[in-house]
Amino acid sequence: MHTFSSLSERIARAIDGLSFPQSPALLYQPMRYALLSGGKRIRPALLLMCTDLFLQKIEQEHVDVSLGVELFHCFTLIHDDIMDKADLRRGQPTVVKKWGVNTAVLSGDAMLIEAYKLVCRATDASALLRVFNHAATDVCEGQQLDVDFEQQPSITEEQYFIMVGKKTAALLAAAAAMGALAAGAPDTDVQRLYGFARCLGVAFQLRDDYLDVYSDTGEFGKATGGDIAAGKKTFLFVATAEALAEQERDEFLQLMRSSHLSPDAKVERVKAFYDKARAVQRLKEVENSLFAAAMQNLAMVSVPQERKLLLESLAQELLQRTK
Repeated sequence: MHTFSSLSERIARAIDGLSFPQSPALLYQPMRYALLSGGKRIRPALLLMCTDLFLQKIEQEHVDVSLGVELFHCFTLIHDDIMDKADLRRGQPTVVKKWGVNTAVLSGDAMLIEAYKLVCRATDASALLRVFNHAATDVCEGQQLDVDFEQQPSITEEQYFIMVGKKTAALLAAAAAMGALAAGAPDTDVQRLYGFARCLGVAFQLRDDYLDVYSDTGEFGKATGGDIAAGKKTFLFVATAEALAEQERDEFLQLMRSSHLSPDAKVERVKAFYDKARAVQRLKEVENSLFAAAMQNLAMVSVPQERKLLLESLAQELLQRTK
């Protein structure tokens, strides 16, 4: 079995080997910059790990498909940063900060096209594209819901999980399913791995919600408290709004909408409400529940248990990460 680390290294080498045209430079330089700016390579590595479960051999076409998923993910990050007016990504200036909005839009679009070219190199590209296209639509819908929610005073947990299931979890789930499909796995196993990764993806977003507030900026790679400043409806926000009594809830919602405080002061005051509502404890309870559901799906995949240990370890590492 190939480890996550070894597959990440293989993906990094494959990214280094990608060839983009030299001209126009301002279209292709930002693409390479975004791809080489780091990242965990979780989605492409997960895809290859799911292929490895069944085939025990990873061909170049599988690597190409995994790169397609990674390019699509990078495309979404470029456009997310435009919409969020973000200055930092993975500890470096974002594409939009470095080159401006127009270049970031065009480079993101070109990266999306390259992603599809890579997926289409697969022997049975049509089956993979059905999964990929569904995930791509989900990601766009989830992003729009996230934007819509910024204009609403509050949302429910159900609304939050619908948004996160699309914006964050859909591509991770698609990567797992595409890896299994590429290996010719039975449909039941494709669905189980999809469910495994979808639960993991939602839990991954919960961890991001937590780290945005409680991590060290240098370790996390972007400014902390950005979600609070942007008025995003994270899980911590939702858990707090639902737990507080009416008067405190009104004060909390008014604080979240306020613009007269400095960012640091606003973050500290919001964190005090999080503490009062025990929002972090609630987040960890849900994380544990999602992890259990992910493990239940993985346990039903019809390969020997010892072949699934690396996926179990990956799931544990993702939910214990600090960046």
